[in-house]
Amino acid sequence: MTEVLVRRASGLLLIFLAAAAPVVAAARLSEWENSLAARKSVEPLGIGEVAVVGTLLWGIILVGLWWHWRRVTMWPIWSRWASVTGLFAAFLESAQLAGDRGKPVALVIWLGLVVLCWALGEAVRLVTTRPVTPGLITSKLEIPFPVRDLKARLCVRADRLVLDSLASRRKRSRDVAAIPWTALRSIELVEVEQEMTCTVFLFSGGREPNSRQYDIRPGPALHVIGTARELLVPVTTRTGRTVLAAVEARSAGVEPDQEQPAFDAWCRSAGVSRCDDEQPRGGRRYATDRRPYVLGVIGAFLLAPLFMLCGTYLSLLTGSERMQRQFKVFNGVIDPIWVATLGIGSIVFLYLLNRFVIRSFFDAMKTQDFIEAFPEPPPPPPKTGTVPGSGEKRKKR
Repeated sequence: MTEVLVRRASGLLLIFLAAAAPVVAAARLSEWENSLAARKSVEPLGIGEVAVVGTLLWGIILVGLWWHWRRVTMWPIWSRWASVTGLFAAFLESAQLAGDRGKPVALVIWLGLVVLCWALGEAVRLVTTRPVTPGLITSKLEIPFPVRDLKARLCVRADRLVLDSLASRRKRSRDVAAIPWTALRSIELVEVEQEMTCTVFLFSGGREPNSRQYDIRPGPALHVIGTARELLVPVTTRTGRTVLAAVEARSAGVEPDQEQPAFDAWCRSAGVSRCDDEQPRGGRRYATDRRPYVLGVIGAFLLAPLFMLCGTYLSLLTGSERMQRQFKVFNGVIDPIWVATLGIGSIVFLYLLNRFVIRSFFDAMKTQDFIEAFPEPPPPPPKTGTVPGSGEKRKKR
């Protein structure tokens, strides 16, 4: 427990540094540019003004970190997103210093900030997933492992074993194959004696799955058998033993289900109609890569009143005249009608957010987990035309 707490705290601290460092740098660059321009009537860009611009984005990042509280392999990505606001503001100031004030060193400073933020993201990855200790194995944090001779990645999560990055390391969610502990029958480290080709079936959006093949060279490999799929994953001996230990620790006490979901149950869980064609229209589809991004746009719109309310109070806390003009704060006094309107709008919009965005998102993620584990349905029940239990033909009317 202590080790997991330290790993998470270290990762969150590094993410905070990735978000704060470019914001502070942007404010300092703005002060430098303002002093070179010898302006007295215009205030330089302050830390609070840069921060309020990133409020909405950072709010989304906090939600993302909460959603991926156990999937720490996503934390480096959230770390880089956290630095976007500050890097963008710093780039504008650096470009102005280089173009208008003859200070090209400002662009060098900005490039240094980019490298720093990227390095902080990599540091987040290291402190949360390495080294693989007994404490990490018995925890519920996701542990990634490299795959021998392939660009794919094998991850041990709290409730499943996942093989991802089959298509691309940049698009790890494309072509994902998973075996939950409830569907895991056996896993063992074997020795592949000759080169062979392994085929993985993946959900296509219809009843007929896609397939992806990869070559396996002689050497150690993990042979995983599940209720709905079978995987052969080439690994090193050390990695294989560590994965076995992690799977054994996390799947202990879970009773596997030896049967696949019934045909009708599979169609409902996968969001596929029983009458759909076996192959979806439009050619190959990467169904495991689909995410409800439109919900993010709707959610951002519904959070607008809350964003405005936060900006209003931040303008008072920072004392920035520019921010106070933007958020209708006059002479340090807030218009009560304005605040009441934003408060009521925030409550109403938060209800709509929960009703139409959050619930839909949870349903979509539940479907994703299902189709990663069960890419194809069992054969549909035969249509015999007989009365169940009697063996007699139905009479036509």
